[in-house]
Amino acid sequence: MNKRQIAKILGSRGGRSRAKRLSSEAKKNIASLGGQARAESIQAKKRILRNFLYLDAVLRLRGKQKKVIQSNQVKKRLPGIYEND
Repeated sequence: MNKRQIAKILGSRGGRSRAKRLSSEAKKNIASLGGQARAESIQAKKRILRNFLYLDAVLRLRGKQKKVIQSNQVKKRLPGIYEND
């Protein structure tokens, strides 16, 4: 047996003996905390993905922007800011 196999056996024994000492309420609490951590991790992953998708859209639109001019240089009415347009 090598060190890795011995550590694996001892580790599993430690986990089993700890599980025997814990009450069912404590086990449920530990499992609940693990589930909450996993759910938060999944939500964080989704938020990061949405942010990257948003960034990609912004960068694509940035290349299509028209040059902004000052309003005093425009001879016509500006579109979209008057009630009757």
